[in-house]
Amino acid sequence: MKIKFWGCRGSIPVPDSRMIKYGGNTSCVEVVMDGNVLIIDAGTGIRKLGEELVKKDITNINLFITHSHWDHIQGFPFFKPIYNEKSKINIMGCAGSDNQIKNILLKQMSYEFFPVRFSDLKSKIIFDDSCKGSMELNGKFKGKTIVTNHPIYTLGIRLEHRKKSFVFLTDNELDSEKPVTKWREFVEFCKGASCLVHDAQFSEAEYEKTKGWGHSTFEQVVRLAKDANVANLGFYHHDPDRKDKELDAIEKKYKGICKKENLKFNIFAVKEQDEINI
Repeated sequence: MKIKFWGCRGSIPVPDSRMIKYGGNTSCVEVVMDGNVLIIDAGTGIRKLGEELVKKDITNINLFITHSHWDHIQGFPFFKPIYNEKSKINIMGCAGSDNQIKNILLKQMSYEFFPVRFSDLKSKIIFDDSCKGSMELNGKFKGKTIVTNHPIYTLGIRLEHRKKSFVFLTDNELDSEKPVTKWREFVEFCKGASCLVHDAQFSEAEYEKTKGWGHSTFEQVVRLAKDANVANLGFYHHDPDRKDKELDAIEKKYKGICKKENLKFNIFAVKEQDEINI
């Protein structure tokens, strides 16, 4: 299983010289399993990924949308494969209401917002309802989902392949005062994961002012990784104001905490263009 991060910023893209190392594009992750491509989220990072897929002539694509907030779908109209008549794109997701993922993407590409209509796209696009808690990729590889604690209906995903597992939980408030999903359920969902990538947008001090926004702190995420006994933990969904030097310091701080507490998992702040093989 090869994982590549094409965008790891939360809320809004940041074209800022102080955010070069970790990147400024919003949420987009590519997962490749035996040649099968699964993209998680269509934030602005999907634009560069689309260019790469076109170069490689990859036309069979799976796209999983965690939820419909702008930073997770705003790159979709700039995703080159949707304009290629050879492309077959299977879009999965669950909006948790009548306003399903298909309708949301259609509205995003209405003339009020974008010059090309969804109906003008040349690719073959299939929508697959992922509200049932599980999913399949080309009938071979399976994944399961979990509802996160976020202001709108949002899904996290766990992928299993050859005894390795990747868990992706963005936009999730682990210590929500009114949780949809409780702590023990997240622990079970993440249990023994080869790699857990989790929303860590806020510090504890920042969280005092942002409770209920649907995001977690670094401390909360480390605690989850410990309880779930994961092998690797990546901080994700970086705050748009978080500069490179600050993320360097945060990564160093929590590596030190893990060493001091004899925690066995590796910890890192996700960088755009990072690649992981598990």
